[in-house]
Amino acid sequence: MEATLRIIGRKGLDGVTHRAVAAEADLSLGAITHHFKTRDALIDGALRFALARETGRLQALALSLQGKAFDLEAWLESLVGWYDHELKTRAEIHIACYEAFLAAARSERYRTVVEAWFDVWRQSAELALRAGGSAEPRRHAELFVSALIGMLLQQLANPRRGFRREMAASLLALIRSLIGAKA
Repeated sequence: MEATLRIIGRKGLDGVTHRAVAAEADLSLGAITHHFKTRDALIDGALRFALARETGRLQALALSLQGKAFDLEAWLESLVGWYDHELKTRAEIHIACYEAFLAAARSERYRTVVEAWFDVWRQSAELALRAGGSAEPRRHAELFVSALIGMLLQQLANPRRGFRREMAASLLALIRSLIGAKA
């Protein structure tokens, strides 16, 4: 699945073929076609794999913070730190996520998985913002997720030094303005 996501990240959805995935994953073509009869099944599988990975990571982050008094800055630092590391080491996989967003804009077939992605991000942010004192956690979560996704896309398109620090500061300022906390 990661090989498929890397191809999507490098070449877009049109770059995915059974042969290309077999070569990228260093597997036989037969092994790929045995498990994924069609190209669409291969792409769907990869996108669902990425969604499951993201969901698991966000749930683990939420669980790790549940046992202690909620610390908004610690939550944000964990979130930003993970994305900073991911964009440095696995940028192609995250580019593939944005390819999925664009594919969903063009085709209904990808909308379900993309909607699930946004739901996971929103729910995670909503929990954090509710714990942080937001009076409107759902609406604030939607704004937070939009800002997060935009910042990540910007970093993928134009990588810059200091991204982690800038992203953390910007998102913290956004959260504080949303929940009315003093900076």
